Amino acid sequence: LLDGATLTLLDVGAAEGAPPRWQPYGSVIDYVAVEPDPRSSDAVMNSPVSAFNSRRVITKGLWSSEGMVDLHLCRKPLTSSIYAPNTELLARFPDASRFDVVGKERMAVTTVDKIASEHDLYIDAIKLDVQGAELEVLRGAQQSLRQVLLVEAEVEFQPMYVNQPLAAEVSDHLARAGFEFLDYLSLYRWHPQTLDGTGQLVFADALYVRTPETLSATDLMTHRKLAALSVIYGRGDLLHRISSITTDSVLADKLRVLGEIVSQQNSASLSVLAKAARLARLSDGNVRSHVFH
Repeated sequence: LLDGATLTLLDVGAAEGAPPRWQPYGSVIDYVAVEPDPRSSDAVMNSPVSAFNSRRVITKGLWSSEGMVDLHLCRKPLTSSIYAPNTELLARFPDASRFDVVGKERMAVTTVDKIASEHDLYIDAIKLDVQGAELEVLRGAQQSLRQVLLVEAEVEFQPMYVNQPLAAEVSDHLARAGFEFLDYLSLYRWHPQTLDGTGQLVFADALYVRTPETLSATDLMTHRKLAALSVIYGRGDLLHRISSITTDSVLADKLRVLGEIVSQQNSASLSVLAKAARLARLSDGNVRSHVFH
């Protein structure tokens, strides 16, 4: 699909390493990890080099502008944020102590546009997991977003952090930048008694994509890159849409075949889930099944 090119994927909030869905395709990925928390960035920097075409680790924080901010270091590193934890909300749910602030660190921040310029990055996709700061990071990517084709962002429906933007604001910002909301990759629900995946929807991983129909019909490399990202994210629907706008008939045929393969895989998975859901509905009529690509 990529005809010898690679994808530059920016992972903002890389404490857990590269997303598993990216790793099988590492040979065509230039991986750029951003992780400012020293408790996590050291692990990212010292981890074995995966089979990526290239790997770079940036230890500055990202924000909407350059400057200095306070990073709230929480007991569990993955919950650390520039925003202070919303203790009133968090106290309703189990294990709230993982959000306890155990220290603050004065942190230099820069913008996506600045690091793209400094490191000569042409970013094809961005993954954002920065505990409520996703919108501010996107505001600092005004120039870069013009070339980005896909954004995976953690979005909150409840204010886990004080004064943080919520999902609707992130979606509105990306819509103005030419992206459409495509799907949720995962949903996270919290119950007052146990964190077992049931309860109130608190946050999710959302997938946004550059609308294929707005792309130039003759920009074949952009078609190829968006198609490759569609394969990585299991989006047969996107492959079909790209096939309908590209002027390269050979590429269009290839995308239709790939789109059919991916769609059939998703349908098979949904069929298995639907059968399980029908059995479960015998005892609970509210059970539904969903495939998260």
